Amino acid sequence: MNCIESSDTRSAVKCEENKKRYVLENTKKNHVILYKMDGGIIAEDKSVPLNTSKCDYLFIIGDATPTVLTELKGVNVPKALSQLKGTLLLYKNVFCRFEHVYARAIVTSSTPNLKASPEYVNLERMIRKDYNGNIKIVEKQFNEKDIEL
Repeated sequence: MNCIESSDTRSAVKCEENKKRYVLENTKKNHVILYKMDGGIIAEDKSVPLNTSKCDYLFIIGDATPTVLTELKGVNVPKALSQLKGTLLLYKNVFCRFEHVYARAIVTSSTPNLKASPEYVNLERMIRKDYNGNIKIVEKQFNEKDIEL
């Protein structure tokens, strides 16, 4: 399958698209698998309806304990949040098995008062309550250490 971008213990695992980049710094030297979600794991076919909201990438760290969903987006931040949430809902039976699920949106520019929007509030609550994780929205590039998720 063409959904695995990398699967090893490299010190930095990254995904990038249209000048937006997320880099996971693998300080613990865990085995990290980077999956392409949109067009990889989630392909629009008979099992996945057309226009299903889905994020771009999924990082699984170590023994599948923490996982990071990543969306690389232009200016439409609400759409990025919708895609992260759509992926969580599509695979809720899978993600509920992880100890932590984190959501990351890397965008061209931030949206004022985003934290008051229903899209953000609902996703943040779901991630925190159901998946023991958090959400971060960052402009253009985000380097994050595995120990600081």
